[in-house]
Formats: sequence, structure tokens, C-alpha cells
Amino acid sequence: MKKILILLLAALAGCHSEKPTVAFTISKVTKADGGVTKMDILIPGRLEKQQMLDIAAKVKRDSAQYENLQLDYILPGNNYKNSGGIIVYATAAYHPKGKVFPQDTVRDYNNELLSFDFKGISRKQAGKLLGIEPAEMAGKTLLGRFIDDNLLTMIMVYEDKADNQKYILELDTAGKIIAPIIPKEVNHNGINKMVITEQGDYMTLQDSILTMYSGQDPDKPYRTLKKGI
Repeated sequence: MKKILILLLAALAGCHSEKPTVAFTISKVTKADGGVTKMDILIPGRLEKQQMLDIAAKVKRDSAQYENLQLDYILPGNNYKNSGGIIVYATAAYHPKGKVFPQDTVRDYNNELLSFDFKGISRKQAGKLLGIEPAEMAGKTLLGRFIDDNLLTMIMVYEDKADNQKYILELDTAGKIIAPIIPKEVNHNGINKMVITEQGDYMTLQDSILTMYSGQDPDKPYRTLKKGI
């Protein structure tokens, strides 16, 4: 009877230690230098820090065999086929027990020590950026706002229907315009391209996805950004 009671208490403790999380998918698992196991975690949007810590706790609990574990959180719109790679929104990392790392400053709900770092623009910052209405673009039609978590900027694409001209603004995290661009529009093989540099770098906008191409490799996407996230 005593043994059964101990097992029951252990089971209840296990149930209590796992919290429900936002839906996520482990899309890729790789081995990195130093014995680090890296997992790409696809998340549905700009989650708060605590939401990602709860995901980390669940993944770590289910992957206890990995002492040295790094979780890279990936937002929608990323594509592994891009030549520029994927953009990491945030990173959580568990290090081997017994080793002290200065960056290990938080604990998950299983009381495991880990580090956490925003690589991109947080939900709060993004909310402020997505609410900006530049006076320079008054009267023009906004086609989309796209946050680049790699460069920590926001790209806004407008169209002036009066002269059928597009305008591109790039803003920093403070909302300051750092790159106003009037792209040269061309249609190549049925694809509408917005050429933005003399080297032939260009963008396309389709189905709420802004895709960037390098002039050095014009047929392969460099980066993809999803509208409004």
C-alpha cells in the first residue's frame, strides 16, 4: 500500500510540473560544436518570454537525454531554402549541470536553470512599430509592414495609385526612417520585381510575403518576411 501511495504521489507531482503551452513544432534537430544539440522550434507568432520559457521546460523535460540543449525559436514566414538562412527570434539554452555560465539567469517551471535571449524584435517593440503612420506616406496605399528580425528593422511598402509608383521605407526600432527607397519596377517572366539597388537586388510582394533576392543570385530567395507579425 505504501509503495502504491508513493507511486501515486510521484505521478501527481509529474502532472503538476507540466504546464500547457502555446502550440509549437520541433522542425529541425542538429548537432553543433561542443556537443550542443540544437532544435528549431516553430512558433505561431511573437510570443512573450514566459510563453517561450514554458515551451523550453516542456521540450527539456521530454529531451532529458540532452544536457547541452539550445532551442531556437522561429517565426512564421521563414524558409530553410533561403540562401540567407532562417532568422532566429529568440534562443533558450540549457547547459550541463555542474557548469556555471554567467548567462544562466532564469529558471523554468521545472526549476531548471537556463539562459534566454531575444535575438529579434519583441512583441511589445513590434506592436509599436506596426502602429507607425509616416507623414511622408499620407495619401498613399499601404501594401504591408514587414519586420526584419535579422536587421532589427521594419520595412513598409506603399503604392501611389495616382502615378502607379511604389515606395519602400525602412525604419529602425525607434521608428526612424533610415532608408527611403523608390524602387524600379520591372516584370520578368510574369514576376513583378521591385529593384532596390544598382547591383540588382530586388524584392517581390505576393500573398502577404515580402521576398528579397540578391543581385548576385537573382533566382534564389535570400530572405522571406511575413506581413504584420
